[in-house]
Amino acid sequence: MDSFEFNKIAGAVLASLLVLLGIGMFLAPTLYHAAEPEQQAYVVEGVEVEGEGAAAEAPAEQSIEELIQLATIERGQKVARRCVACHTFEQGGENKVGPNLYGTMGASKGHSDSFSYSAALLAKGGEWTWDNMNAFLLKPSDYIPGTAMSFAGLGKAEDRAAVMVYLASLRGTPYPKPEVAAAPAGEAPAEEAAAPADATDAAADAPAADDAGTADGDDMPGRNN
Repeated sequence: MDSFEFNKIAGAVLASLLVLLGIGMFLAPTLYHAAEPEQQAYVVEGVEVEGEGAAAEAPAEQSIEELIQLATIERGQKVARRCVACHTFEQGGENKVGPNLYGTMGASKGHSDSFSYSAALLAKGGEWTWDNMNAFLLKPSDYIPGTAMSFAGLGKAEDRAAVMVYLASLRGTPYPKPEVAAAPAGEAPAEEAAAPADATDAAADAPAADDAGTADGDDMPGRNN
């Protein structure tokens, strides 16, 4: 057999092998279907799969009523420092761009006869309750559209709670704190153990007003009307 004949036979054999390989690759997925397991890897007892139970373990957000119970007057004074350019807080204090805020909590909106409130605030009516004051401090322009107060608001619920507790103390008789809704059966009350035993210690741990002023893009408040 000469080399030419050998090359033809070798070429035919290789071509056949290539054809068979191609057919095998095409037919294999059809002939052999491997079911994809619902859960990858083995389950080790006692080890939680990532993502499972995450929602159940996430700490529940505290209500404003709960934050008010934990807030301190000292923390409220520090947060309220950003307001002193436009308001005074002492009894009988003068009005500035905004009114004196002594005795505000529990009083009617526009209660001071010595300050000229905006028509929008007077039209709103009602008293400064915890809920109303919380909504106002969050974003005054949303709670009272047309208010002349240029303050952007306090984005942190902890700051709003602290300021309200401070304002509630600025009365002959402190404005009573709101009740906290009872936890559903089988659930522990939220963060009761975290309440500070000593208000002074809690105040020492609270961030200074200068630090708090840089958070959430809060601006210096304008007139409180």
